[in-house]
Amino acid sequence: MLDHVDAFTFDDFNTLRYQAEEEEDIIYVVLGALQTRIDVNENSFLAAYAQADRVYRRELAETLRESLLDDVILEVVATLGLKLSRDFIKGVVDQALNSRPLCWYADAAKTLLTLRERGYRLGLITNTHWRLPESLRTEFDRYFSVISISHEHGYAKPHPSIFLNTLQKLSVTPNRCVHVGDDPVADIQGAKGVGMRTVFVKRSEDHADADITVSQLSDLLSLLPGEP
Repeated sequence: MLDHVDAFTFDDFNTLRYQAEEEEDIIYVVLGALQTRIDVNENSFLAAYAQADRVYRRELAETLRESLLDDVILEVVATLGLKLSRDFIKGVVDQALNSRPLCWYADAAKTLLTLRERGYRLGLITNTHWRLPESLRTEFDRYFSVISISHEHGYAKPHPSIFLNTLQKLSVTPNRCVHVGDDPVADIQGAKGVGMRTVFVKRSEDHADADITVSQLSDLLSLLPGEP
């Protein structure tokens, strides 16, 4: 039972939303968007990106410091000797991201709205170095009073600071907040590490040391006080 709870925080990808089908890596979409604007050699671009991405992933694994995809692309084009502005790269990345929308799980909106109607404070804590399109941020604002994005915060889950910063903004203590996510390390270990209660949404064969495990988001509603 989820009693003595004032707030919930949620992961995004594979918790609230998912990719409808297998699609090519986002960098190929970014490259395609770039090629609609300037002449760039595909092999040279992909080789430079592969190197920059390896460095990004290594540093992320070692330090949990997060960066924006735009910065990686700026580094790549600079390596290729292209002088492009940050605004230009933002437009290219936005074009790519807007062509790859994620789908909401069928029970996500109802679950979030029901929790809000019951008086719970809601926050989003998501790891991504992709910028949120303004349309999506507006959609998230319907549900969440606090939105914590790793590239904006500077650190990615399971770093404690992104959880603690969100808790502070929600004005809630860790033991009165439940974090809901699908990643055993980033979500469950990260949240438990700062004293939050945890719900693992089992979307795969992974197992997690969570307080509660559910198979779908709507299962949360049956765990609320006063629910049958």
